[in-house]
Amino acid sequence: MSAITKILVVVLAVFCIAFSMASVSLVAQQTNWKNLAEDYRQQAQISAAHQRSLTAAHAAELASVRDQASARLDRIGDLEQEVQEQADTLAQQEGTIAQLTVDRRGAEALAQRLTNELSIAQESRKRIDEQRGQLEARNIELERRNIDLNERVNELSSQVTVLVQQGRQQEQQINILRDENQKLSQQTGIAPSAPFEPTLKNVMPRQPVTTPRINGRVVELAGDYVTLSVGSSDNVARGMVFVVYRGDQYVGDVEISDVQPELSAGRLVGSARGQAPRKGDSVVDEFHFAEP
Repeated sequence: MSAITKILVVVLAVFCIAFSMASVSLVAQQTNWKNLAEDYRQQAQISAAHQRSLTAAHAAELASVRDQASARLDRIGDLEQEVQEQADTLAQQEGTIAQLTVDRRGAEALAQRLTNELSIAQESRKRIDEQRGQLEARNIELERRNIDLNERVNELSSQVTVLVQQGRQQEQQINILRDENQKLSQQTGIAPSAPFEPTLKNVMPRQPVTTPRINGRVVELAGDYVTLSVGSSDNVARGMVFVVYRGDQYVGDVEISDVQPELSAGRLVGSARGQAPRKGDSVVDEFHFAEP
């Protein structure tokens, strides 16, 4: 029951009481008005008491309703605040989602770039592996040539030793013959003939004369462009290949493309795995690299 309905009920009850009293007055004038008045007065008191109790109950109920309405208004305010907080949180989450989307796109672009770089690196590694295979094959060939040359050198050294021994024996025989010749000359009184002097004017070598060994140093580096300390005055020519080495370690090959009197330069056409020329490294022409 609403408060307005309760008020209307109270007003209606008051009118009923007033109407009853008016009726009592009219009846009292005609009949035993005193008894009727007393009865109606008691009824009026009972009705008034009942009305007061109803009014008090309705007032208490109205206060309760007001308290409930106030509590609900407070709850509505709390809910509105929670809604606002949730809206703020949602806006922050949307911003975070947008940032994460941007980060994800950046990560995808980075992954694509890294994939491309990896492909390029794999191609470079493949080329390096091919060059390494070529260099290893060249190194094996050079080692084989070095072994062959060492064997040849040992053979020639043995031959030289034999020839030296034979030469000493022949010198001893010549000295013995000279002594005998002088003794015979003294005995016979005939002057000794002039010693035999062999001539090599018409002797041709069986092997072609080899070019002189050209040794030098690395004096400057510019990327894969290497400058050497030998030039045309040292019989360096364009197209020659010089071997760069450090101690007993092979470093790489340089093909000469520019020659000056005291300097020459060219590009690095091959290098050992993990090695690169340095300033001060030794160089020698490839024809004499395997020589001791």
